Amino acid sequence: MLDRRSREVRLIVLACAVAGLAAAAAAAGQSPYQILITNDDGIDSPGIQALALALSEAGKVTVVAPCGQRSGASMSLSLRAPLRLQTFDRTSGITEHCVVTTPADAVSLAITTLAPEGGFDLVVSGINQGSNAGIVSHGSGTVGGAMMGAWHGIPAVAASLGAGRDFAYPAQFVADFVRELRARPQLPGIVFSINIPTARRADIRGVAVVPMGGSYLEIGYDEIEGEAEGRLFRPRFDPPKPFPAGSDSEAFAANMITITPLAFDWTATEILADVGAWGLSP
Repeated sequence: MLDRRSREVRLIVLACAVAGLAAAAAAAGQSPYQILITNDDGIDSPGIQALALALSEAGKVTVVAPCGQRSGASMSLSLRAPLRLQTFDRTSGITEHCVVTTPADAVSLAITTLAPEGGFDLVVSGINQGSNAGIVSHGSGTVGGAMMGAWHGIPAVAASLGAGRDFAYPAQFVADFVRELRARPQLPGIVFSINIPTARRADIRGVAVVPMGGSYLEIGYDEIEGEAEGRLFRPRFDPPKPFPAGSDSEAFAANMITITPLAFDWTATEILADVGAWGLSP
C-alpha cells in the first residue's frame, strides 16, 4: 500500500495534470474562430461590407472576394491565367483582399495561401444582391464560393437577399446563424444556403428549413438582328412555374427566410444499383 507521503505526491501530480488540461481547454476556447468571407458581387458590394462587420463580432474575419462582379460564375475556376491579389485596409479595420477571378477561385486561393495557423473554421459567401432559392443555386457564384469551402472540408454558408438594399438586418441574421452553427459539431461538406426575402425584419413571416426546389425565374432566349459571324440571341426572363409544395422557393415567395442544407456530393444514390444492373461492358 502507498504511504501517506506517496499518496499526497500522486494527488498533487494528478491535480497538476487536471489543471493543465483545463488550461489547455481554456486556451483552445479563447482561440479566434476564423471566418473567411467572399461573394460574387465584388469587394465593394454593400452586402459583403455589412456581412464582414456583423461577423467580426462572431470571430476573426478575413475577406477575400472578386475585385468585380462575377454573378453566375457557379464554381468556375481560372486554371491557366495567374491570379492578381490586391490587399487594402478600410476604416472598419478589417483587412480585405480582392482577386481578379471568380468566388470559387478566391476561396481556394485564400484557403491554400492566406489561411491563419490552424486554417479557417468557416466560409461565408454573400450577402448576395438577389435570391438564390431553388435550383438557381447551381449557377450562383455566391453558392459556388461556399461550395469551394465544402470542397476543402470546411463548413460553409451562402447568404442572399431578395428585395431591398439595406443589409443590416440580413447581416445580423447571418451572424446569429453562425453563432448557432459554431456551438454545434462541425459539418464539413455541407453548405447552408440562406435566402432572406426582404431587408425589413417586420416583413419576415418566419424561418423555414426546407429542401431546394423550383425556380423563381425561367430563362429563355430571343433572337435579335444577327451578325455576319453568326446568329445573335438575347436572354429573356420568363415568369416562374408553380413552385413545388414544401420547397424553399415556395417558402421564400411567402416571405419566409429559407435555410437549405446543400450537400457537396451530387450523387443520385437511389439509382446507383439500377444503373449498375444495366450490364454495360467496355
